[in-house]
Amino acid sequence: MKKLREWAIFSLFPRHCACCDRLIAGDRFFCDECLEKLPRIEGVICPSCGRGKKECACGHKANYYNSIASPFYFEGELRKGIHRFKFRSAVSNSKAYAAEMAKTIGERFEGVQFDYITEVPIGRNSLRERGFNQCALLAKEISQITGIPYKKGILKKIYETEKQHGLNYYLRRGNLTGIYDSDYPGEIKDKVILLCDDVSTSGETFNECSKMLWLYGAKEIHCICAALTKKRGDK
Repeated sequence: MKKLREWAIFSLFPRHCACCDRLIAGDRFFCDECLEKLPRIEGVICPSCGRGKKECACGHKANYYNSIASPFYFEGELRKGIHRFKFRSAVSNSKAYAAEMAKTIGERFEGVQFDYITEVPIGRNSLRERGFNQCALLAKEISQITGIPYKKGILKKIYETEKQHGLNYYLRRGNLTGIYDSDYPGEIKDKVILLCDDVSTSGETFNECSKMLWLYGAKEIHCICAALTKKRGDK
């Protein structure tokens, strides 16, 4: 009976690998091949950029956030899976990434008592094109797994900008200056906040968002994303 029920569920709601998109059985998120090749960030990890020692090129520069973490590098089949999630409405992939992000939060932010998790805001054009904020979806999934309360829309993007992934490091910095604000300063003051994004390249999106949270009096700001590009800056 159990096997029949599982077969019925799989037939009606087939699950796809969150990397390569092939059909998989059971309650897994990744096929065996992709699971073995997941580009995990391991070893000694820099809290300033979230990368392993060999990939760190940040110089431990000062940021408005306290630390950043991610389970993966943005490469290989995982990169394709995240692109499907963001641009082809493969929203079910969010459960896989959120589960891995939740594990990373437990490992790298051990002992931090978060008041809530919130998302990096996206612009109206992106929201209209996709129909959802992928960062908010991840944040909500993480909240359900970890029990960290989720607060929607603490930050807002006040005007549209060019896409970050098409710019070099220096243009990314200028592209984001002053574009975020909040309608809820009372929800920020003296709070320990977990800020969620999908992919971080230079860290400037996190830093600019964190600047606003810091200006409104946040006690601590930590950042989590599904994946980091392997090299920082123009490399």
